Amino acid sequence: MKSFALTFRRFFRDDGQYLLLLSPLLIFAVVVAIYPLFFSFRISLFDYRLTDPNQTQTFVGLKNYIRAFSDTVVLDSLKTTLIYVFGTVTLELVFGLGLALLLSAEVRIIRMLRSFLIMPMAIPPLVVGLVWKALYNADFGVIPFYMKALGLSVGHGPLAELKLAMLAVILIDLWQWTPLLMVIFLAGLKSLPTEPYEAAVVDGASRWQSFWFITLPLLKPTMLVALLLRTMQSFKVFDTIYATTAGGPGSATTVLNFHIYTVGMTFFDMGYAAALANILLVVIAVLSIIYIMVLERQQF
Repeated sequence: MKSFALTFRRFFRDDGQYLLLLSPLLIFAVVVAIYPLFFSFRISLFDYRLTDPNQTQTFVGLKNYIRAFSDTVVLDSLKTTLIYVFGTVTLELVFGLGLALLLSAEVRIIRMLRSFLIMPMAIPPLVVGLVWKALYNADFGVIPFYMKALGLSVGHGPLAELKLAMLAVILIDLWQWTPLLMVIFLAGLKSLPTEPYEAAVVDGASRWQSFWFITLPLLKPTMLVALLLRTMQSFKVFDTIYATTAGGPGSATTVLNFHIYTVGMTFFDMGYAAALANILLVVIAVLSIIYIMVLERQQF
C-alpha cells in the first residue's frame, strides 16, 4: 500500500510531467477506442433509426439484444461466420505451416520465393475481392474456363452457386492470408533450439518423428498466436464478401459482420446494428481470452 501511494505521488509531482508524456496516448485511446465503444453500447439501448425525420431515440433497454438472440437471420449469419472462420483458419494453418517448412532453407532462390509469396498481403482486401470476382466470372473468368475444360459444371460461376459460394470466398481468403501464417511459422521455426534435433539424430529418429514429437510441440505457442490473429481477422471479414457476393447467393455467404452492415447502412436501424456489433465484439473477446489463457499455460 505504501509503495502504491509513493508511486502515485511520484506520478503527479514535477508539474505532472508523466501525465504530460502519456497524454497523447491517452487521448488517442479515448478518441479512437474507448469513446466509440461506449457510444456503441449506448445507442444499442435505444430504438434509433436514421429514417426517422425527427431523429428520436426511444430507450428500449436490452430489447435489441433479446431481439438478436431470437432473430433467425442473425443466428444463420452467425452459423455462416463460424463455418467461414473454421474453414479459413484451419486451411491457412495447414498450408502456412507446410509452406514454412518447405521454405525454411536460407537459399537465395528460396528467399526470393518467400518475398514473392507475401505480396498478396500488401493488396487491400477490397481489391483482392474485385480481382477474384473477375477470375470467378462464368463468362470470361480463368477459373470457370479450366473447370469447364475438366468437365465440371460451373453454372453461373462459383460465386453465384449456392454450393460453391462459401468455398469460393474461403479460397480467396486462403490465397491472401496464408502468407501471413507462413511468416509467423517461419519466425517460430528459426527460433527453435537445435539441441533436440541433434539428440533425435543420434537416437535414429526419422524426419517425420522429429517433426511430430519435436517441431510441433515446440511450435504450439507460435500456433496459438497465429490462430488468435487469424481468428480475430476472420470474424471481422467484410471487404471480400462485399466485393464478391454481397452475402449471396441468397444468404449463403452472409457473415455476421456483413449482416450488421446491412442492418445499419441499408435499413438504417442503428440501435439494432450496434447491438449486433457489440455481440460480435464479445464473441471475439471471449475467443481471444481463451487463446491467451491457453498460450500462457503453454509457456509455463
